[in-house]
Amino acid sequence: MRALAFSVVALLSIADLAELQAAEPQFRPALVGNGPKALVNLIDTNKLVEKGQGNAALSSHCNVATWGGALNPVTYRGTPGSNALDKEVVSALKRCRFMPAIYNGKPAQVLFLGTVLFFMTDDKPHLRIYANQNRDDIEKGNDFIAPQMIAGTANNVALPKDELLKGRIYHQKGVVELAITVDANGNQKDIKLLSEDPVGFNFGHATLTLLSGAKYIPGFRNGHPVDCTFNHHVWFWTLYREITAVPLKSLRDCA
Repeated sequence: MRALAFSVVALLSIADLAELQAAEPQFRPALVGNGPKALVNLIDTNKLVEKGQGNAALSSHCNVATWGGALNPVTYRGTPGSNALDKEVVSALKRCRFMPAIYNGKPAQVLFLGTVLFFMTDDKPHLRIYANQNRDDIEKGNDFIAPQMIAGTANNVALPKDELLKGRIYHQKGVVELAITVDANGNQKDIKLLSEDPVGFNFGHATLTLLSGAKYIPGFRNGHPVDCTFNHHVWFWTLYREITAVPLKSLRDCA
């Protein structure tokens, strides 16, 4: 599977929390924050330099609990030679604390989509963390927080028994990429299948069914909720005799 390349000269602009709260007090996305347990402060850039890590980028996602912990963190789409960064990010995600999301005035568990960039400038290490996985936004360094799916709001209808039968028989892993459009109130307006790998196992159709009608914390640009479209990946792996739509440990596990 082809790794996605990112520009490593993008700059990060972090939306001011007070502005987010003033703009729409009934909801707030989960944020990396800047405290001692913030993800950005737990990734040891000096250690990465010692391990010879060059310019690298990777995607990650996790469920951010109502108390701020990162649940089931995973990394994927790492650029070539990003192994050291991958291990450091996974370790940091297991220990970090996010600023929890707010939905209808109450803490809510959400799915946080992120991108981590590591690069050297003037022989000094630099780290950038973005709350989205849109290639164009990352390359331009846009202040964009992708919509965050609220736990328990996706379509929970049971899939037909034969929907993923072929995948169970062949113990097939897979990944699906979606483009999801969410309005400024957090309503899913459109969901499109961009790709599925491998094809022929109904992973794409199953994902569209499973995520139909999900609710979100809306996307934020420059501190304000907006209508937007964002990229989202769903992973499948075999567990005993079942196929489950859950994240893989990394893209390399699916290769």
